[in-house]
Formats: sequence, C-alpha cells, structure tokens
Amino acid sequence: MKYKELIDRLSEKTGDSKIKTREILQDAVDVLSEQLSQGKGVSVPDLGTFSTKVNPEKKVYNPHYEAYLMVPPKRTVEFNPSTNLKEEVKYLKINDE
Repeated sequence: MKYKELIDRLSEKTGDSKIKTREILQDAVDVLSEQLSQGKGVSVPDLGTFSTKVNPEKKVYNPHYEAYLMVPPKRTVEFNPSTNLKEEVKYLKINDE
C-alpha cells in the first residue's frame, strides 16, 4: 500500500477530509520519529512496539583495500509486532496469483 492509498483508506474510515487525515498521520510520524531519536520506545496497542538499539563498534574487512576498518556504533530502529498482529498475519489466506 502506498502513502496516498493509506491516506484515502484512513480518510474513508474516519470520515475526515484527506487533508486533515494527511496532517494527522504526518503528526503521528513526527512524534514517533522524535521519540525514537531521543532513544525512547513507543508502544501502539494491537500494532506493536518501536524501540531503538545501539549496534556496537565493530571491525570489518574491506577486500578492495585489503584492510580492516572500524565501523562506528550506530542506533537502529527495531519493531516488535504485538501478539494480535502476529496472529492476524499468520492466518491470512495466501492468494495464488
């Protein structure tokens, strides 16, 4: 599903205009991004939990230069789906297209 299709479906479901729905969705994404950039997690019932994890510094081999390089630590985003979401996805019928 593309962003525009998501806006259309949410707009139909809520009865709000597409402009208002787009603004609300953008605000939600902004808040989620802000919380994750501060290292805080966000839990959404029936969807799952967004959290951050710090990958430690590591030593990797670069075959082009035939040398080892140190990759600095970085923070990545993790998503753990809720039990309800796992069950919904698990038992969906698969189309034979």
